[in-house]
Amino acid sequence: MGSLPLRIILLAVLLGWSLSAWAGQDEEAVQRTITQAVAGTATFSESRDKQSVLMLYTDDYMGTQDGQAETKAAIEQWLSEYESELKQGNRLRFIGTVSNLKTGLEGATAWAIYDYVFQAIRDGEIEGQDAGTCTSLLRKEQSAWRIFHDHCSKSKAVQ
Repeated sequence: MGSLPLRIILLAVLLGWSLSAWAGQDEEAVQRTITQAVAGTATFSESRDKQSVLMLYTDDYMGTQDGQAETKAAIEQWLSEYESELKQGNRLRFIGTVSNLKTGLEGATAWAIYDYVFQAIRDGEIEGQDAGTCTSLLRKEQSAWRIFHDHCSKSKAVQ
């Protein structure tokens, strides 16, 4: 009779450990989704694979970029226009980095807060730079985490 409480405690510890490991895998997947979304424009100039970028967003994605509304269709249009420019010989490339990435999970919903830096580079020279902070909301669809909303704002210039 004394072994029943021990078994219950052991079962509870094992269940807690497995849930923690599962949450850790989901958190890593959320982080990968965010870093892939930011890096997507950098790899797009070589791959020209719109779907590798678009698959990171839900079909009902709605975002805000510096006060401007953005949809998945707008991302697709921008990629198409960029691809057209690349085909015409445009040498503009983008680099995107993420830092201070913090994530959280609640069931099939996740959030991420991070700082970003985007650089536009032409012929090895920086042509422009954009830096700021984003808050993204993600939803688990089947086994993949996809962004359904983000709000990004540029950092204010220090004067």
